[in-house]
Amino acid sequence: MGKSDLEAKILDTATELFAEHGYVKASVRDIAKLVKGSNSCLYVYFKNKDEILFRIITDVGSDLLNELKKVINKHDNPVECLRNMIFAQILFSINAAKKMKIYLEEQYQLPSSLKEKALDQHRQLYDLYYNKICEIEKQGLLYQKIDKVVITFGIFSNINWVYRWLNPVGRISVEEVARQITDMLLRSILKNPPSDI
Repeated sequence: MGKSDLEAKILDTATELFAEHGYVKASVRDIAKLVKGSNSCLYVYFKNKDEILFRIITDVGSDLLNELKKVINKHDNPVECLRNMIFAQILFSINAAKKMKIYLEEQYQLPSSLKEKALDQHRQLYDLYYNKICEIEKQGLLYQKIDKVVITFGIFSNINWVYRWLNPVGRISVEEVARQITDMLLRSILKNPPSDI
């Protein structure tokens, strides 16, 4: 197993353990045991357990940022773009449910220096949505009684926790749930929502 393979296995194993037991209860020894290595093999790649958590969180954040930037690059119409951003983030959250759980629920465990770096990624995600909402406002399409900051955080509060309650094999498909949430959010913020939502 090469260096990058072992590093990936450490991260995958830590993701499973942190998601199942929580960051505090999962130990470096538990991770090492499951990757069939010693505690010291983990320290070749990471200084400590905090760095493993930080890496999982920032990898998820980078992947999500990349997904949203792909959507943004495909759409000139800001309403259509926002619609697809929300839809893509919901699908991403479901497909990476264990990682999203760690991303959203364990970040507070990071020491302040690493937490600040992770929060910078959150700000980048916030800016992508906020800037798109500003574009919609400039076109006169935004429902004027709602503050743009409230809209941005409202979107996050509606989509960030879908991974916790949505059963991916439930009676409604993941895609249909994503479409319904997206339509609901757009109807609540647009002055004249398109007829197809």
